[in-house]
Amino acid sequence: MPSAAIELQAVDKSYGPRRILKDLQLVVPERSVFAFLGNNGHGKSTTIRLLAGLAAPDRGSIRVLGKDIRQHRREVLAQMGCLIEAPSSYPNLTAREFLSIGACLKQLPRSEIDRALELVGLRPDRRQRIEHYSLGMRQRLALAHALLGRPRLLVLDEPTNGLDPDGIRDIRALLSGLPEAAGCTIFFASHYLDEVEKTATHLAVLHEGTIRLQASAGELERQLAGVL
Repeated sequence: MPSAAIELQAVDKSYGPRRILKDLQLVVPERSVFAFLGNNGHGKSTTIRLLAGLAAPDRGSIRVLGKDIRQHRREVLAQMGCLIEAPSSYPNLTAREFLSIGACLKQLPRSEIDRALELVGLRPDRRQRIEHYSLGMRQRLALAHALLGRPRLLVLDEPTNGLDPDGIRDIRALLSGLPEAAGCTIFFASHYLDEVEKTATHLAVLHEGTIRLQASAGELERQLAGVL
């Protein structure tokens, strides 16, 4: 069995009287493209906040890249790239100039900028101002920013939200190839079953804060017949 990039055991999370996550059990294999599928309001974003150390569970354990996120948050985040909210950028900068800010903050060599741009297919457009980028290109640039520093894990919240069909197709193809090209695990939240069928190697279905299904892509059709 491959080692796990993410392990959640018996995780509960409430905000006030509302119980968002209920005894959540989740295992994400290393080097997988893992889709976290569920309707809005059922706990996907809360789970991602827990993985990033932005919130703490009320109960249970969370291990990311083999370490307890509460005890080793700084060390884990150094090996994680996140795209949790709508990406922000500076439209008057070129892609290379924008990424140079992140590279400088992380004390990375400038060669890391071109590596990240190459991974997302934007190296030919690196000197173009971001204001001239399509929404899909801006999303790929945000992914390039998350890939700076060679993270072992990418955590993405609805990465194709708001994109046109061409942008969606580009992001799907990019995510499918990143485990091999960048040597990382992809964990992305979505509420589109179509995303799973065309992108993911593994998935979990979240419903009202509880995992209803967890499977590899090869098991999907058989198990979905008894769940959805």
